[in-house]
Amino acid sequence: MPDLAFKIITWLCLFLVAVLVGWYQISLSVRTKGTTDGERQTTADSLPLQPRSNPFDFGNTVFVPAERGEMLTQEELPSLGTSDRNQDVFASIADRSPLDAIAPMKSLPGGTFRMGNDTAPERDQRPAHHIRLAPFKMDVYQVTNRQFQMFVRETHYETTAERQGWSYVFHAESKAWVRMVGVNWKNPSGNNLYAGLTDGALTAMLELPVVHVSWDDVQAFCRWAKKRLPTEAEWEYAAKGGLLDVPYPWGKQRQIGGQYFANYWQGRFPEANTGADGFLGLAPVGSFPGNAYGLFDMGGNVWEWCGDRYAADYYRRCPLDNPPGPAAEEGETVAVARLVLRKENGQYVGKTLSGIDEVSLRVIRGGSFLSAENTDAGYRTTARGRQPQSFSFQDVGFRCAE
Repeated sequence: MPDLAFKIITWLCLFLVAVLVGWYQISLSVRTKGTTDGERQTTADSLPLQPRSNPFDFGNTVFVPAERGEMLTQEELPSLGTSDRNQDVFASIADRSPLDAIAPMKSLPGGTFRMGNDTAPERDQRPAHHIRLAPFKMDVYQVTNRQFQMFVRETHYETTAERQGWSYVFHAESKAWVRMVGVNWKNPSGNNLYAGLTDGALTAMLELPVVHVSWDDVQAFCRWAKKRLPTEAEWEYAAKGGLLDVPYPWGKQRQIGGQYFANYWQGRFPEANTGADGFLGLAPVGSFPGNAYGLFDMGGNVWEWCGDRYAADYYRRCPLDNPPGPAAEEGETVAVARLVLRKENGQYVGKTLSGIDEVSLRVIRGGSFLSAENTDAGYRTTARGRQPQSFSFQDVGFRCAE
């Protein structure tokens, strides 16, 4: 009898250990709600290394800037994060004319257009459907470091990446997305090359699009600038430039007479980028011709946040007039661990764990300098991407609407 009791107790202990280990792994993983694995392949760039194919699987590679003098293990480095938004209480810009001088907007007439693509392999672009939009304004250029710097200097805002101590960077050597410590909009590649120039003025980067900004961050900028993010429908309408069913913002062909019309990846991603368009990374805004509406970089350079929540099936049920995107209860979400690096004396020395959040997926559009033809060309006018609103990347920025 004692032997039987001992065996029962032993098996119960093993069972409890297995349950605890399983719970721990689940609590640290990112779990999607409302999508199947097949549906998660409906975003624009579908190569496994690209974050847009499976937005929540970035591998286990960790790369930390050498000047930090420290290496954090996978267990020590937070996998995902969010920030408290209590610092968002600040006044809007009092005089917008200095911002308007460097951030012109274009008035678009609105009207009816066809959105989506019935022949696209990604189901979230189907069905093609007619949408009617009211007139609106759109930024001519993607928001630049110069504009974002104006916002930060006036409000002292700290971005999600600055608060949590890391952001995502595509590491060319390992050909993978990695979580890099110390990366943020002021230090976009993690090398601190521009730190201290003209009091952090990012002199060499002012006309590049701002990156490493989460959806939360760009919402704060929009409130300050008295603007808003475009809806996904407005974005596609603007990208097409009044042309009917064009695959690219500039027309039906990727190239005409050897000329490139956007900053994207030439070659097979991620093996080799020839840089034939003149850029291996970000390009200053307006480096390529504008579309028929006079809007620049509507394809390539950086992905752009839209205001909408993401739902793969939204096109099947969206309203005809000015669709705002799915309601809160209809949009897809992802569970993320709220993990933040702790900084002491300029060094990231540890982490704090604050729990788990259910975060909305938000639409991103337009592709980036990392988008390639073999990963389904995210710079197409109908290509859809999505990311959790608390994520930030080296190839995701935004433009505003009004």
